[in-house]
Amino acid sequence: MSNRQSFKSRFVRDFMMNKYLYIMMIPVIGYYLIFHYGPMYGAIIAFKDYSPMKGILGSDWVGLKHFEEFFNSYYFLRVLKNTLLISLYTLLFEFPAPIILALLINEVRKRTFKRVVQTITYMPYFISLV
Repeated sequence: MSNRQSFKSRFVRDFMMNKYLYIMMIPVIGYYLIFHYGPMYGAIIAFKDYSPMKGILGSDWVGLKHFEEFFNSYYFLRVLKNTLLISLYTLLFEFPAPIILALLINEVRKRTFKRVVQTITYMPYFISLV
């Protein structure tokens, strides 16, 4: 009993000494609960025979049935091949493109032209934020 009581007293003492730190942690913990753990609730749809009328919890549980159907499907190999090819093409063409652009801009001697090109290439990121 003394071990439990000492833990409780240490926790209360620590909380009182660092209460502002614990208060500052509340929004961060809330963020993770809402935006990272909350959406995991919908992941159980993959294991249910989902019906919008019944909702997620009211739908019948089917386990791995949908996964077995997908893996045994005629289209599985085609979908797998397309996914792997798209990933490979992304690595080959999309990944080095910004690096090559940065190297090319670095070699430009006219400072005004360099800044104009940098502004134009960065513009879509700022527009998407707005």
